[in-house]
Amino acid sequence: MKIHYMSLSETGLERYENQDTVFCGVYGTAGIFLVADGMGGHENGAYASTRIKHKTETWWNHYIQSERRPAFFGALEELREVFSEANNEILENTRKGLICGSTLAALWIYEDAWAVISCGDSRCYQAKGQFLRKTFCQLTTDDVWENQPQNVQGMSRHEIEKSMYYGSLIRAVGVKPEFQCTIQTDQWKEPTVFVLCSDGIYKYCSEEFLKKQMFRMLKSKDARPCMEEIRNQVFQNGAWDNLSLIMVMVENKPSV
Repeated sequence: MKIHYMSLSETGLERYENQDTVFCGVYGTAGIFLVADGMGGHENGAYASTRIKHKTETWWNHYIQSERRPAFFGALEELREVFSEANNEILENTRKGLICGSTLAALWIYEDAWAVISCGDSRCYQAKGQFLRKTFCQLTTDDVWENQPQNVQGMSRHEIEKSMYYGSLIRAVGVKPEFQCTIQTDQWKEPTVFVLCSDGIYKYCSEEFLKKQMFRMLKSKDARPCMEEIRNQVFQNGAWDNLSLIMVMVENKPSV
């Protein structure tokens, strides 16, 4: 198999600091990809996202140097523990009464299997197939107030969107003593493109536009022009927030 990927992380037009971090690592038929978005408006979001990246990078370096590497589920459990440790470190180093946290969207690939680990509102999308068999979906669900049925029961869409809690994170790394995340696993059986991104991408770039660029990469196997188009679209629409994006494509190795 082959893994093609490309990433970007930028401050945007209105922020003075980039509180996002990204990490990409590929070794043979394994790969780890991460977007972490430090929580703006709170205590040192850059510290939170950087701790997640540092812990992931440390784990990855150990993984590729190990003589006995864990297989898919073993590595996935190690990654969950890595993020739990990052959660504890961020919480322990946050001043009492303040909040410091980060979202998390991570993609783990091992041979023909993949897993997505998410916490917060950074996202992962998937596109696969050709011609009439094309499929596209958002794999993650934002951990925000309005996505909790008990919070919005009996409310109209207008009331939900006007609520002071609309868009508020209910889960993030480093905010609560117990790390909570959502994990999805599956196998890829045909060329597949994944996109990991912070809200600085998807809030300034329509889902239909992302979908178009993902299928473009699926066809060309070249992330660069797709990344440039997405970046340009975000900046044309204001790029008010930090923006981070990773595009990953997995495909079978061509026969010789």
